[in-house]
Amino acid sequence: MKNVFLWPEGKVLHALCKAYSLTPLKRIEDRLREMFPSGYPVLCTSGRSALVLALMQSGVKRNDQVGIFPYASHCVLDAVSRFGTPLNGQGAISANIRLVYHQWGYVQETNLPENTIEDCADTLCRPGTPLFPAGGRYEIWSLPKILGTTSGGVLWCRDEFTAISLRKIRDSKLNGSFQWLLRLLLSRFSGLYNYWQGAEGGLLNVSRLQTGEILAAIHKWDKIVSDRQKKLELVWPYAVEYLQRPINRLPSVVPLKTEILETELVALGINTGFRMFERVELNKSRFLEKVLPLPIHQDMSMKKLEGCLVVFKITLSNNGI
Repeated sequence: MKNVFLWPEGKVLHALCKAYSLTPLKRIEDRLREMFPSGYPVLCTSGRSALVLALMQSGVKRNDQVGIFPYASHCVLDAVSRFGTPLNGQGAISANIRLVYHQWGYVQETNLPENTIEDCADTLCRPGTPLFPAGGRYEIWSLPKILGTTSGGVLWCRDEFTAISLRKIRDSKLNGSFQWLLRLLLSRFSGLYNYWQGAEGGLLNVSRLQTGEILAAIHKWDKIVSDRQKKLELVWPYAVEYLQRPINRLPSVVPLKTEILETELVALGINTGFRMFERVELNKSRFLEKVLPLPIHQDMSMKKLEGCLVVFKITLSNNGI
C-alpha cells in the first residue's frame, strides 16, 4: 500500500521520459504568465533557488534580520542564512524583511509591507487567481509540492523589469543538469541529499532536461484543480473551525480538528503525523496548534479519502465528539 504524505510524490521514470522534450524556459514562463497575468514568473530549479533569487534582489546583507516562520525547514534556514540573519519568534514581525509562509495554502495574513516575500510553496492556485495575497513583493512556488514534479520552482515578481533582471542572473549561472540528475537519484540514494542541497543554495540555471516534465504537469493544471476542489468540499466539514474555506488558493491538506486517530490513518497509509500549525488571529496574535493534516492532493485517491473519513466519523462517534 502506497503511503501518502503532505505533498505529492515525484515520479522519477516520468521525469526521465520527458527529459528529451528540451522545452525552452520562455515557453513555460509565457504559459504561466497567461494563466496568472497579475505577476511575472521566473522559472527556477526549485522553490529554494527561487528564495535565493528573491533574497539577492532584495539586497539582503549579513547584518539584516530576516523574519522567518515557526518550524521553518533547514532548507529555508540554509537559504536565508547565506544572505542575512534568520530571526524567529515575535521579533520576526519587525525584522528588516519577512518571509511569510502561507502554510499548506492557507492565507492568514494580509496587508503586509511590500518588502515581504510570500512563501506559497504548496499552494495550488486556480488559473486567474490574483498573486501576492498578503501584498508582498514576491511569491514563491515549489512545483514538486504543487504539481508533483521531481523539481522546479517559480518566483513571481510584481513587475516585468524585475523578472527580466532575475532571469539574466539565473541564466548567467552554471547549467543545472547534473544537479537535476542528482535530485532524481535522491529517491534511491538519500545519502546524496547533502550534496544536492549544498549546490542548490548557490543558485544554478534551469536544466532543459527538467523542463519537459514541468510543462507536461502544467498542462494538467485544470485537472488537478478540479480534483483538489472535490476533495476539499468532501473534507472541509471536519476542518479546524478558525480557518476560512479557501476559494481560489487550494491547500495540499486539510487540518483536522482532532488528535485521536493518527494510528487509524497510518493503517490506511496516511503518514503525515501530527504537525504544528500557526494560527493567526484578526488582532495579529499567534498560536501554535497541534493538528492532524489530511492530504487532499493528487496522490490521495478519492476512494482512500472516503475511507479515511469513514474511520474519522467512527472515531469521533466512539469518543462522544
